Amino acid sequence: MQSTTMVTTGDGRALAVCEWGPADGSPIFWLHGTPGSRYLRHPGDRYERAGLRVLTYDRPGYGESTRAPGRTVSDSAADVTAIADAFGLDRFGVAGVSGGGPPALAVAALATDRVTRCAAIVCGPPPEADGLDFLADLTEEDRAFWRQASERGEEYLLGEFEDAAAWVRAGMPDLGSGTPGYREMLQEAFAEGVRSGPWGFVDDFLAVTTAWGFAIGDVAVPTKVMLAREDTSVPPSHAAWWSQHLTNGEVVWVDGDHFGPRDAQEMELLAWVGGA
Repeated sequence: MQSTTMVTTGDGRALAVCEWGPADGSPIFWLHGTPGSRYLRHPGDRYERAGLRVLTYDRPGYGESTRAPGRTVSDSAADVTAIADAFGLDRFGVAGVSGGGPPALAVAALATDRVTRCAAIVCGPPPEADGLDFLADLTEEDRAFWRQASERGEEYLLGEFEDAAAWVRAGMPDLGSGTPGYREMLQEAFAEGVRSGPWGFVDDFLAVTTAWGFAIGDVAVPTKVMLAREDTSVPPSHAAWWSQHLTNGEVVWVDGDHFGPRDAQEMELLAWVGGA
């Protein structure tokens, strides 16, 4: 098991952090999805071969990190910079997958003097984004989820967490294997994400369904949004919105669904994030 470093924030919370890859590699933050944990990473020696020093952490309420009730997407910027300060990192890249995409964009928007490049993977736009009917092209199941999450909030999301946790505890059936070690890594990362209870999951969705606290146009650093062709949770209208609203970025496409497999393409993207 990878060792964990505890970082204390300015308001006294604890954040659990893991570090992967060579100590002299290019530093990037890799932000996990919903649910997830600091154990989300690319297995094997991929970071060593890419020359990446990768920091992962439990968002508040997950794993060993203290919950922060009422947190917003933009609050991730202060947490990431607190970790960067603790590790002596002045400049760094940031990338996030799925539910980690909005926090990654927040860090890039709000810590522009620290972030070199940004990437968001299989990440949808803000549900209240101007010029977008967020629900229009979603599947019926996804449309019902976002409506209920927005209207019923915590009550609904607690039930959804129980379903997600049961799936994780059952061994995540129907999940593809991907490259060697990938499924085992996801099981480890997700199990740690649900171990401490529902609040990381619930607070992630409460944050993303309310104002994010920054505009996508504020993300001025070079940015790439990677979308998967078979991912029904980010339909073409969402992709078009990204293409129109990224100030200094582009949408890139890969095959596969929300869970991939896309290891090679993700590693190329992370190498780009760390390449500035």
